[in-house]
Amino acid sequence: MFNLCSKFDYPTALRWWLALVLICCAATSIHAQETTETKSVGENTLTGMQQTASGKPTIKPIRTDSPRNTLKSFLRLRAELEQALGSYRLKKSRELAEHMHAIKSQFRALLNLSLVPPASHREIGSDTTAYLLDILGRVELPNLESVPDEGAFEDGVSPAKWRIPGTPIRIVRADEGPREGEFLFSERTVMVAPRFYKGIENRPLQTSLSIISWHRALPQITGPMVPAGVLRIVPQSLRDFWLDTPKWKVIVVALVSALAALLLFVFHRAINRRETDNRLGFLLRRALTPIAVLVVVWSLKDFIAYQINVSGAFSGVVDVMATILIHTAAVWLLWLVMLAIFERIIQARNILEESFDAHLWRLGARTIGTVASVVIIGNAAQELGLPLYSVVAGLGIGGLAVALAIRPTLENLIGGIVLYLDQPVRVGDFCNFGDKTGTVETIGVRSTKLRALDRTVITVPNAALADMQLINWAKCDRMLINATIGLRYETENDQLRHVLVKFREMLHAHPKIHSDTVRVRFAGFGQSSLDIGVRIYALTQDFNEFHAIREDVLLRMSDIVKKSGSSFAFPSQTLYMGRDDGLDGERGKTAAKEVESWRKAGKL
Repeated sequence: MFNLCSKFDYPTALRWWLALVLICCAATSIHAQETTETKSVGENTLTGMQQTASGKPTIKPIRTDSPRNTLKSFLRLRAELEQALGSYRLKKSRELAEHMHAIKSQFRALLNLSLVPPASHREIGSDTTAYLLDILGRVELPNLESVPDEGAFEDGVSPAKWRIPGTPIRIVRADEGPREGEFLFSERTVMVAPRFYKGIENRPLQTSLSIISWHRALPQITGPMVPAGVLRIVPQSLRDFWLDTPKWKVIVVALVSALAALLLFVFHRAINRRETDNRLGFLLRRALTPIAVLVVVWSLKDFIAYQINVSGAFSGVVDVMATILIHTAAVWLLWLVMLAIFERIIQARNILEESFDAHLWRLGARTIGTVASVVIIGNAAQELGLPLYSVVAGLGIGGLAVALAIRPTLENLIGGIVLYLDQPVRVGDFCNFGDKTGTVETIGVRSTKLRALDRTVITVPNAALADMQLINWAKCDRMLINATIGLRYETENDQLRHVLVKFREMLHAHPKIHSDTVRVRFAGFGQSSLDIGVRIYALTQDFNEFHAIREDVLLRMSDIVKKSGSSFAFPSQTLYMGRDDGLDGERGKTAAKEVESWRKAGKL
């Protein structure tokens, strides 16, 4: 990617990308050692947990086609969890840890978590499972043969449900969604189980383990990467719970997160320490930071969840923060990647950095990035359980007020697009707009900057410029020279004819004058001069060259006037002294008689 940037620092870029690859490899290695759920909830429901390797423990598929099979699957999983947890306490191993996490995953598959935000499925499902283990281990369960089987309910008849005797816990058939037709612990179990447990927590727990409560014992477990000796040196005061998680785990998570944040900050400062004039290289280098954030947060999230094993409300906080950070980094990375792609297009097309075309390409990148970012943010909102549709409706109502507030900005944006599509002016064009004259320097998204003749910079909003009458001198195929040459009244007619002929000969022969457009005529009698009208077109589109051509033509005309014996007129007045003889009376009477004869004849 970096060979696209001619001015980018290759050694530095290579070092930082190599460092990032090493970080990714290390994170992948840690992630491979950590326990992850190998099947989704739906897949676990259908096929169960498969054998991880030869000789490793497996879990039978759960059955949810009736309340009897759902309860039977729960009790079987409880027995397997007790056996696995007992063995894990004696000797930690990765296989046992994976086995216990697979059992927990199967437990969650028995719950209807349709009302729980996706980002909270793991912690809320695990907490609800712990409360169900405590409840069903303290109440007397009925004989499984008395629990309704699949034939007890007719298809299409709702509601199909069964309540565990002595508890408010219900197993209900899902009538819609991906779990349709399955009998699951109802969605209200998430709220009912903790409250009901408070009322029976003094009853003895029936279990083969030396524990008094599942929801107090499970959070104390740590992953195989945490040595067992660490737990023995933790004081009892730090074993107490805070936000449903042992305090020492909260402290460890805070310290590890702070260390990760510090390392990311140092990494960000290090890769952005050196400045570069190449915009593409700058964007690619900045993209390393969100990539590092994604790698670190993903790895840290799994480490906290499966090695430190946080639970309850604190686990919810961790998952929410991780979801926010991951989606924020994804938006950041997407934004920089879109800008880098379009910046590469600008460089490939040799578009000027400050030209309107470049600004429009960047606007397109920002527009695509914004739309994609909204999609990512919407996905994050759904995972966090935010009322996305209500938010969208609220945005629709507030959008009108926002649109009115940013109306001038939108007008300028649309005006800029109109300028791009119509292209009445481009960067470097000399033009007249309104009562101003100047050269276009930049055409931005909001405004256009022009350099006036007095070297000041005039900023015109695009909306106003798009509505102005523009005279673009740069688009002239040839430029008009329109002049009036005034000769003295003492010039004889033949002298005047000589001047006219010589003017025409000179202009037709001039290499920078369009000969077909030459028009030189005696135009009339001025107040103090005999006026010759000259209208010709110079063969140029450059304004400076135009002035040079006009200067050359006028100097040649001056030579022709002098060689003809005439000279240029200038404003003057001549005073004549003489006697006034009055009007001619005889001619006046004759004219009056002629008019009278016209009147009498009716011809006046």
